[in-house]
Amino acid sequence: MKINKKLYSVASVLTVIVLFLILVSSTASAQTEIDHHNIDPPEITSGTGNTSDDQVLSEDVSTEGNSTDTESIQAATPSIPKTRITTHETASNPDIYGDKIVWQDNRNGNWDIYIFDLSAKTEIHTTNLTDQTAPAIYENLVVWEDERNGGHDIYVEDLSTKTQSRISKNGEAHNPSIYGTKIVWQDELNGSSNIYMYDLSTKKETQITTSGTAYKPDIYGNRVVWEDERDGNEDIFIYDLSTHKETRISTSGKADNPRIYGNRIVWDTRYDYPSEIYIYDLSTHKETRISDGISYKPDIYGNKIVYEDNRNDVTGNTDIYMYDLSTNKETMITFEDLEDPENNPYQVDPAIYGNRIVYTKRYPQGDIYMATLVYSPVAVFSASPTSGNAPLKVKFTDKSTGSPTSWKWSFEDGKTSTSKSPTYTYSKAGKYTVSLTVKNAAGSSTKTIKNYIVVNALKAPAAAFSATPTSGKAPLNVQFTDKSTNSPTSWKWSFGDKTYSTAKNPVHKYSKAGKYTVSLTVKNAKGSNTKTISGYIKVQ
Repeated sequence: MKINKKLYSVASVLTVIVLFLILVSSTASAQTEIDHHNIDPPEITSGTGNTSDDQVLSEDVSTEGNSTDTESIQAATPSIPKTRITTHETASNPDIYGDKIVWQDNRNGNWDIYIFDLSAKTEIHTTNLTDQTAPAIYENLVVWEDERNGGHDIYVEDLSTKTQSRISKNGEAHNPSIYGTKIVWQDELNGSSNIYMYDLSTKKETQITTSGTAYKPDIYGNRVVWEDERDGNEDIFIYDLSTHKETRISTSGKADNPRIYGNRIVWDTRYDYPSEIYIYDLSTHKETRISDGISYKPDIYGNKIVYEDNRNDVTGNTDIYMYDLSTNKETMITFEDLEDPENNPYQVDPAIYGNRIVYTKRYPQGDIYMATLVYSPVAVFSASPTSGNAPLKVKFTDKSTGSPTSWKWSFEDGKTSTSKSPTYTYSKAGKYTVSLTVKNAAGSSTKTIKNYIVVNALKAPAAAFSATPTSGKAPLNVQFTDKSTNSPTSWKWSFGDKTYSTAKNPVHKYSKAGKYTVSLTVKNAKGSNTKTISGYIKVQ
């Protein structure tokens, strides 16, 4: 859910500045955990299917015949390269999904919706003579608030078909959000504000709230969250579409700007001062404060929460911060110019998807930037098989984390590879130590496993076989199975009826009655061996 920045009050910024001047604030991150025993959220399956983004500094770890190393791994601060997406200084309010960034832009004299595809490096837009604001994106669907009909309605465009559809028709719709085929928004019809939902798959509109005081909805899966001012307080509520149950999440009466991802809801306390970021875990029923600055407008993806914060500048300039729930570590994403503090811009409107954070640089409008979180990789690999007779063909599989961009394998016999997941053949007997070094822009990591590959000396094969069935009426089809040891490389079968085969496991048809003697000769580089069984196959 994105908030319409065009309607954002400049007076609120000035208020923050004045209050900041009279407040002694701490820059340390706080972890205050509150167990809300009196809150009974809907029954929700815990977990979102996302792995944590724990990363490590460069290291060289050796283990004996073991492909894991959990010791001496430490969390690393990512490098954060920035990419400027727009250059017109007319953009604000970005959102991101996958490789697509969406924002509102008034370079044409009114607000339009623009989309940039990072993979294709192309920009498209949905121009209109009236304002289009507050965009949000999910896969190929972009929603926004549109004034083309004289009021404020919600529109959606399918980027794959380039078709637009009008979703709301009351002329008082604001702040849309989208997940899958479901779109939610606040509708201020008749002087009250309620949350509505439209399902593109069923073409059905549903009213979620009846309080008349509900604002700023967000949606994830079957859960809708919003800020509600009922009872004279501002708290976060959730509605479960599957159980039709509404639950109050926050109890402070000062909660605003909710966002939801999986089982986690985040919000700020903008109605209090200093504003802080809170998170509520629906699976544990626990609320935690994660910031201790002057923090606003959070967004969440997986274990990462991003937000605005102006703790560092008495002039009210704002930076973007990120908090990683998997490491309990806060990272400053944008940085102020300490040598030229008067020219520091507002950096606001953060949105996150994966390891990409988009935001607006300068306020009330400026350009869209993207910060990419790049972590040092952690080298991890496996191999199959790890033992056998020479020559032994081994498939190595890279399982490193942190998105490495280069690989270097050492197989200990003097040979190396720069492939991601190479296949290598060991020709001589011995125990081989394998190492993998991975790198990316943030650093490198090496994993070494001593005596990982065990190659046995090649011996002459010992012929052995079985057959089924070994008796029956003609015509009789018999499956022969090689069970020879020491890795033969060729086979020669004699079926006793003057017919032969060089297949490893042949099927042979006996057409006439009789007793047949079967023999198998196997060979490899070290020699050959023959196994003969007299009268083995009996055909009636």
